[in-house]
Amino acid sequence: MAKVLLCDDELMNRKVASKILKKEGFEVIEAQNGQEALDIIQTETVDLVLLDLMMPVMDGYTALKIMKEDEKISHIPVIIISALSDREAITKGLKIGANEYITKPFDITEFILRVKNAVKMSELQNKKNEKEIIHILAKAAEYRDNETSMHTIRVGEISAYLAKKTGWNQEKVELMRLAAPMHDMGKVGIPDNILLKPGKLNDDEFEIMKTHAQIGHDILSQKSTPLLVLAAEIALTHHEKYNGTGYPKKLQGDAIPLSGAIVAVVDVFDALLSKRPYKEPFSIEKTLEIIKEGSGVHFHPEIVHLFLENLEDILHIRESLLDD
Repeated sequence: MAKVLLCDDELMNRKVASKILKKEGFEVIEAQNGQEALDIIQTETVDLVLLDLMMPVMDGYTALKIMKEDEKISHIPVIIISALSDREAITKGLKIGANEYITKPFDITEFILRVKNAVKMSELQNKKNEKEIIHILAKAAEYRDNETSMHTIRVGEISAYLAKKTGWNQEKVELMRLAAPMHDMGKVGIPDNILLKPGKLNDDEFEIMKTHAQIGHDILSQKSTPLLVLAAEIALTHHEKYNGTGYPKKLQGDAIPLSGAIVAVVDVFDALLSKRPYKEPFSIEKTLEIIKEGSGVHFHPEIVHLFLENLEDILHIRESLLDD
């Protein structure tokens, strides 16, 4: 539910606008002047500000200027409210940084459309920014590890394919495509002498290496957007094993989220087939043998069955995304 901050000094205007917004499913917070609006924005997350221009204490122009000069809140879309006759006021508000305007008295159809469009554009921009951040974080993890960017992309694509086969809707499939490449994000917190060691890790080193699952979860769970929630879940659970001997939580069977269970199979499959500084690539025969042997032990048996059932498509995806 999108949250709208409605700032107008006239009670009747607020009542009318609030009633319309709530009927359309928006959560509404009210403010009587610009200063109240700014105070609310500093403590609450809002998706849109409806801002009257002429108000006591602090007018809309001043509040808008402060908003647009503050990097923490400048991204919030603002629709200014003004009388239809005051074109000069509308132009001034748009020059300061307002995204849109609505005239009083409200035309209900126009009012609803402008609010919904502003919220939708804000959501699309936020998703774009989030994808860019995810991409930057993934690159940071790749530079610290021996894995390639194509490995993470392959994990994302194949995981999304399997998620679709399990019945996930298209929106969740796309989230999987973006989130799965972040599975090893936590390796940014592992010391180089362990992360880049060419040989086998000793017991103490492996215990430190295992912490990357929790570290990744902690990094990615700083915000609770759908994409980051899924990415954090995958980072935390992709090393859990079906028989309960995995890490970090020793989850067993269906207690392991489906997202983590899918990425567990895909990550191991692609890693086994890939060349690393500490190993040559395994053959497809040997790789499939390991996957089959791990069914019901390391891997969720239903995911393994689905994986093998669609092996031809999965190999095609992998071959289309091989390293240069």
